[in-house]
Amino acid sequence: MAGLLLLGLSAPSLLSGVQTLDARGVLWDVYAGEDLPVDRLTAAAADLASGLRWMPDGELQGDRSLVLLRAAEAAKTAAERKDLLEQATASAMAAVAIAPGQPGVWARLAYLRLLQGEPAPAAAALRLSMLSGSFVPAMMASRIELGLRLLPALDAETTELLRRQIRLFWLVEPNRVAELSERPGANDIVREALNGLTDADMLQFQRLHGKR
Repeated sequence: MAGLLLLGLSAPSLLSGVQTLDARGVLWDVYAGEDLPVDRLTAAAADLASGLRWMPDGELQGDRSLVLLRAAEAAKTAAERKDLLEQATASAMAAVAIAPGQPGVWARLAYLRLLQGEPAPAAAALRLSMLSGSFVPAMMASRIELGLRLLPALDAETTELLRRQIRLFWLVEPNRVAELSERPGANDIVREALNGLTDADMLQFQRLHGKR
């Protein structure tokens, strides 16, 4: 009896895994930076949707939003791109509704909103990305760049969060922060951010990079 109960409990997870098996290979290629055709990406998104029917999962929804975003970027027509961006946005929103602590999906949602000409919800999503994960090394450069693009739409609190991102990133990648500061309109906020460095920050910088 206990064995049948355990089998019943594991069935949704097992069925979801079977449905998404091919899609996981596509995801691997996407994360590796491969350029994939739209039909392969949309097929993977359909497989992920099938898997999600059996077992709602925030990370899986987040992966589906990424696949759909890449499909939108590879779309041949404006109508197809618009449809895929809307699907990607819906999937990203479903992902954070299930599992809010996903800074990468919040950042993706911000980018999707920006692509759709919606700076206010993009700024709100970026704020939640920074709040849910203030230091995520792999995301820092792209998230700061996104913040710079959204700067006119950021409120005071989100602007300060962006300054903090710049300070944190400068501690580990000062040259990349210098590159970001050369973007149009970026110099002032980068300078303001670095003016906020503390003595403890400078000691940490010296530990990482030595005296310059």
